[in-house]
Amino acid sequence: NIVVVLCDDLGYGDLACYGHPKIKTPYLDRMAKSGIRFTDFYSTAPVCSPSRVGLLTGRSPNRAGVYDWIPGGRDVHMRESEVTIPQLLKKAGYATSMSGKWHCNGKFNSPQQPQPDDAGFDHWFATQNNASPSHENPKNFVRNGEPVGELEGYSCQLVVDEALDWLKAKHANNEEKPFFMYVAFHEPHEPVASPKDMVDQYDGIARNHNEAQYFANVTNLDAAVGKLLKSLKSMKLDQNTLVIFTSDNG
Repeated sequence: NIVVVLCDDLGYGDLACYGHPKIKTPYLDRMAKSGIRFTDFYSTAPVCSPSRVGLLTGRSPNRAGVYDWIPGGRDVHMRESEVTIPQLLKKAGYATSMSGKWHCNGKFNSPQQPQPDDAGFDHWFATQNNASPSHENPKNFVRNGEPVGELEGYSCQLVVDEALDWLKAKHANNEEKPFFMYVAFHEPHEPVASPKDMVDQYDGIARNHNEAQYFANVTNLDAAVGKLLKSLKSMKLDQNTLVIFTSDNG
């Protein structure tokens, strides 16, 4: 099994295991200690849309038709002819799901452009770009083509919960297929919103309240990764699952 966890705008030095002196990321620290920590590992672009296209296709995003971040409504998208990781894995017998930030097209959830299912995802729960109006209680998610309306909670937790719900349903049905999960957090991209108890940990430690919000945002996505890893272990899937954690341009 393969799980790719992608953050949005997370900087190289924003995790404790990569040297941040104040942000607490215990689950990612543990993952880095027990796995392989890459120190020279590059994205294909310095902004979100092309780096995501590069990750999914393994090609220069320019060749795939995406040169910069894609504003909503634009006539820009990852070319339908591109061969993606989930497409190849489906041919090899994998079940595939995507949860989180898509941002590989301008006309999201429209028949005018390819959508996540066209890229090979059996199940998808996504937004075009950022969680809106912020990470807290977003209302712009779409599940398999159907808008879901306002949700309660924080984006990274909602995203990982959706991925795990899909996986647990698959597990409950005794599906033997290996799986590929693409878990694409919106955090810590602006507009930032973080749980108050986590922000309180950093008020007085950070230079100001906005920085405390950011620090807490990274801690919250760390907690979401912790929930994912604990669930894999409880389902006895941790020993045959490759988990990759990275950022789109940090």
